[in-house]
Amino acid sequence: MMDWVEYFYNIAEEVKKKSKDKNTQIGAVIVGKDKEIVSTGYNSFPRGIEDNLTERQEKPEKYFWFEHAERNAIYNAARIGVSTKDCTMYLTCGIPCADCARGIINAGIIKIYVMEGGGAQSQKWLDSGDRSRQMFKEAGVQIEWYNFKK
Repeated sequence: MMDWVEYFYNIAEEVKKKSKDKNTQIGAVIVGKDKEIVSTGYNSFPRGIEDNLTERQEKPEKYFWFEHAERNAIYNAARIGVSTKDCTMYLTCGIPCADCARGIINAGIIKIYVMEGGGAQSQKWLDSGDRSRQMFKEAGVQIEWYNFKK
């Protein structure tokens, strides 16, 4: 029988399949204290923005158009008036970028589960992840690492 971490990770794996990013698909699930799903998100364009134009899908242009899964999950909860205070976030990637870290902290999320070895390895993303770890440490957000063979 799978534990709760694997259960929510598997849901995040399904959520990420909605992403139209041809290079990177990330899923996020926000879960409340009673193990209820509060919100989900995947990396995608903002609502109402045309996401089928090839030129918007290519690097580096795509970075102006795609929103990260972490922030989309937070925005989706806010859109329907659901609090993320004291929640846990499960991700299909490694440590979130600094932009997402700030969002996670400000949304009141107190724990994140991230994949061991997940995430981009470019210096830009490694530097961003270092800052995220520092912010999480100072804000008291707990980071848990997992590694499921898929």
